[in-house]
Amino acid sequence: MIGRYQLARLLGEGAMGRVYLATDPELGRDVAIKVLRLDQAGSARDAYIARFRNEARAAARFNHPNVVSVHDAGVDATLGPYLIYEFIPGLTLRATLDRARLDTATLVRVAKGVASALDALHGARIVHRDVKPDNILLAPDGRVKLTDFGIARVPDVALTRDGQFLGTPAYAAPEAIAKGEYGQRGDLFSLAAVLYEALTGTRPFPGDDAVTVSYAVVNDVPRLASELMPGLPAGVDEVFVRGLSKEPEHRYATARELADALTLALLPAARSVAPVMVASPERSAIPARRAQTQRPLSASKSHHSVVPAVMAALAIVGAAVYAARQIGSTPEVPTTAAMQAPLTAPQLAAVPGFRSASQRLRARRPLVPAAPLVAHPAPRR
Repeated sequence: MIGRYQLARLLGEGAMGRVYLATDPELGRDVAIKVLRLDQAGSARDAYIARFRNEARAAARFNHPNVVSVHDAGVDATLGPYLIYEFIPGLTLRATLDRARLDTATLVRVAKGVASALDALHGARIVHRDVKPDNILLAPDGRVKLTDFGIARVPDVALTRDGQFLGTPAYAAPEAIAKGEYGQRGDLFSLAAVLYEALTGTRPFPGDDAVTVSYAVVNDVPRLASELMPGLPAGVDEVFVRGLSKEPEHRYATARELADALTLALLPAARSVAPVMVASPERSAIPARRAQTQRPLSASKSHHSVVPAVMAALAIVGAAVYAARQIGSTPEVPTTAAMQAPLTAPQLAAVPGFRSASQRLRARRPLVPAAPLVAHPAPRR
């Protein structure tokens, strides 16, 4: 037990402390307990305790969805000072990268989550000073959390002397290593270094020891990301060249600006993985719609063709009558009055091309001239 919290198991440990999974019996929830490793402190015991209190102060005064929340703090008679954090199930970014580099979607999510946390911290005049994969938590539900404020610079807290280096050389800014100068753009350099490794699987400043790495951070230019991963859009190289610039003023102004630039640069790569459909169902339906609108128009044209068809039929009838008279037959010849009368509905229906919907097509004037179409002599008696 630590205070009222019941320890379950060890989650991890570092140079300053150990982190345990524990249960809060009062609230019925899991928590993470960070305990100082005073057995490793030696003569730096007082400095360890000062940093620990600084972490408690920095975490307690801040509430953000991308920053691990602190619930409680206290001092155990045996173990010493401790902090109670919210428990985030999942892995650190360090443990994730030890298995494989991040895919594009996860990389963008991590970039935006950490950037949101850093911009909020900087707005409260807090500089983290130790942004690295070990201090970024990835929850199974997609949440991204920034943690570990042990060396954060908090306003009105004198924790370190000017010119003193704190942090991890592989992700620290050049001015921090060379001069002990820490600022908001130093955190942005660290974020760019983390994202570079998450994308390529290689640290921008590799080395076997702290001295070699520190020299590379201050003096060397990292390899282009496209050299490690051929096929990356050219814009990705531009993002890291600016983000890892040796001069703070040449870097991005905010963490969000860095994350947005990387997201836009990776967009062509994301399209190649998941092509965007250009033709929508609405556009593909346009020809069918046009065909539907053309059919009524063609039907209406057929209505207008009824009158010529009727005239042609009457001409054929007249020609037949004339031929019959010439050979001496006596067919029943329609009178002029009958030929001038309007056609009946059955007669119209029999005409080729007629449409029944056109009931208004009735002759308001004789469809044939008043004179007979074919002149013929009077019938013989």
